[in-house]
Amino acid sequence: MKPSKKRLKDVLDDKPTFQKWREIFGKMRRLGTAIEMYFGPSMNIDQPDYRWVNDRIEYFDKKKRLLTKDEMTIANNLWKKYHPSKNI
Repeated sequence: MKPSKKRLKDVLDDKPTFQKWREIFGKMRRLGTAIEMYFGPSMNIDQPDYRWVNDRIEYFDKKKRLLTKDEMTIANNLWKKYHPSKNI
């Protein structure tokens, strides 16, 4: 039986399909929502982390630009920072 690939390195070694990228950007949208929830109604639309996430989503939607390894690492760090269960 083939072992499960859970490490970031193992996942990045595979060439993801377009469907996989759509799933990844679905998670990016969740990250954008988590940032909005973190700051609440007083959030500034120009908040740097929110702007970074939103820009990456727009690049994918308009130009089919994919994330680099470094960008995925940044997104993972932002998720750890703004994850909803951490903010209760």
